[in-house]
Amino acid sequence: MCPARPARTRSFARSGLTVPWNDAQESLLELAEACDVPVRWSCRTGVCHTCELALMSGTVAYSPDPVEPPAEGNILICCSKPSGGIVLDL
Repeated sequence: MCPARPARTRSFARSGLTVPWNDAQESLLELAEACDVPVRWSCRTGVCHTCELALMSGTVAYSPDPVEPPAEGNILICCSKPSGGIVLDL
């Protein structure tokens, strides 16, 4: 279920959602799925780059590290967690 109370918020720009981050979530992909934000993915480990999208602002940390980094200005949401407030092009 999408978290209900804003605390440390993350924004999905195209979807018009700003939602809190829950440290129990493994990745930004899990947060998007919990909020019914449509997202493409395949591997969940940073291998296929299907989930690569633009990071409009903020920073992320990877776990696991992707096999190859995404293009400059992009992130892989399948294996990343926010390091603070972020805005995603999603």
